[in-house]
Amino acid sequence: MKAKAEPFKFYECTPLIKMTGRRAGSIVELLEILGQVTPESIFHHMHQYFLKPHVRPPAYPNDFAVWASEALEEKRLAERLANLNPFEFVDIDEVRGEIIRIIKDHLKEFPPPRPVLPGKEFFFNEGITFVIPTDIEATSNEEFVEALRKVDASSIYFHFYEARLRLGRARDDFSLFFGECLGCPGPAARLNSLDPYMYSTEVLREKIIAILEEEE
Repeated sequence: MKAKAEPFKFYECTPLIKMTGRRAGSIVELLEILGQVTPESIFHHMHQYFLKPHVRPPAYPNDFAVWASEALEEKRLAERLANLNPFEFVDIDEVRGEIIRIIKDHLKEFPPPRPVLPGKEFFFNEGITFVIPTDIEATSNEEFVEALRKVDASSIYFHFYEARLRLGRARDDFSLFFGECLGCPGPAARLNSLDPYMYSTEVLREKIIAILEEEE
């Protein structure tokens, strides 16, 4: 593959969780607050699962689905919220709108569940991402594979999971680099076709490496 002088610079990230003081004790209150909280809060509750290490995949991949299942005991609503793939969107307010639509549609079919027991409220938090540069760079496919084996899992998250919303377009940093900097549309398209919602960060790392090794 043709390598260009401009290297891909790997970054790591670490989240800081900030409490908002907002909490919902019923589905009606959740709907009301969903329309008021910041995009950072929606992002945090839809994405924090992907930055956490897991021994085994949890039943639901976002906090709203978990709360619907465990606090409201609304399994059908939990499944509907779990099926919302945030990586299909490039604007977090579009994700917010989809969450609200799912809940409203559910309430058209079923009566509102009872308020939750004290202590089971949904507590809205915000996630702030601190980005940390590393000294790891890559200017070719081979160097990229080597770097992927070394970087922290948070680097995979930052460049592949968070990039779509950060860039405001349906591309991750890796496929952009291969397509626009290395001039390799084949691997760029294959990388961009990976659905991050389907994998843990570590599984996604291996999927990316496998694609790039096939291109060598």
